[in-house]
Amino acid sequence: MKPAQFEQHEPQTVEEAVSLLESLDDRAILSGGQSMVPMLRFRLAVPETVIDINRIESLDYLEEEDGWLTIGALARHADVEQSELVDENYGSFADAAPLVADPQIRNRGTVVGGVAQADPKGDWGSVLLAHEGEVVAHGPDGERVIPAKDFFLLPYDTTLDENELVTEIRVPTPEPREGSAYHKLKRKVGDYAMVGSAARLVFDEDGRIERAGIGLTAVDITNVRATDAEDHLEGERPGSDLFKRAGELAAEQSNPESDEHGDAGYKERMVNVLTQRALGDAAERAGVVKRRVSQ
Repeated sequence: MKPAQFEQHEPQTVEEAVSLLESLDDRAILSGGQSMVPMLRFRLAVPETVIDINRIESLDYLEEEDGWLTIGALARHADVEQSELVDENYGSFADAAPLVADPQIRNRGTVVGGVAQADPKGDWGSVLLAHEGEVVAHGPDGERVIPAKDFFLLPYDTTLDENELVTEIRVPTPEPREGSAYHKLKRKVGDYAMVGSAARLVFDEDGRIERAGIGLTAVDITNVRATDAEDHLEGERPGSDLFKRAGELAAEQSNPESDEHGDAGYKERMVNVLTQRALGDAAERAGVVKRRVSQ
C-alpha cells in the first residue's frame, strides 16, 4: 500500500518544529522513520501533516557534557554502536546498540525516537531507567526535563505533552567504580526482545554497592525498574548469592504475558537469568570482581 496523502514540513530549528506542533492539529513527527514509515505505508497512521525534523542539525550529537552523556534526537543507533566513548565507558549502551533490530534499521533509526515511541519491547527505555536517566523535551513554554522513571505511562504513551518535542536523552557520566550491562533474549536477528535486563552498579570505596539500577524490557506494559531487586543490592558486597536473589526479586516484580514466543513462567525465569548476567558483567566492568559472577 501507499501512504495516504499528507502535507510535509521540514523545520530547520527546534523552535520552528515546536511552533508547527502547536499550530497544527493532526500531525506526526518523523526522525528515523523506522516505525513511522511502515505505519504510514500500511495506513495504520494517517496524519494530515508530517513534521520531518531531520533538517535540524543541532539535534545530531552524541557527547559528554557537564556530567552527562547526551544523545540528541537525530543520533542513530549506529552512532552509539560505533562510538569509542560509549564502548569505553557505557557498557549497557554498548551492549544494547548492536542488539537493536538489524543494521539497516540501526543506520537510520534514532535512539531518542525509540525512547519516545515507548514500546515496552524497546531496549533503550530499560537502559535509560537503569542509569536514572532523563528525557529533555521542548515545548511552547521552553525546555522541560523529565526523569525516565516518570516518562513511561502505557504502551506507546508517555507523559510528554502533545505540543512537546523530545530533543535529547541523557544519563550521568560514570563514577570511578561504576559498571553497566544489558542482556537480551530474542528469537532471531531483527526481533524485538522477548526479555531484556539492563543493570548499573555504583560501588563505594569499600567495595559495597552504593547504588543499583535495573531496567526490564518486554515484561510489563512499559519498560520498568526492578526496584525490589535494586533495594536488595544496595549496601551489599557483590557475589553470586546476592545476584541470584536480585534476579529472583526482579522476576517476581515482572509481569510478562504468555504469547507465541513463550509462556509467562518461562519469561519470568529469563528475567531472573538475564538480570544475574547483567549484574555480573556490571560488577566486572566496575573493576570490583575479576570475572563475571556465575549464577
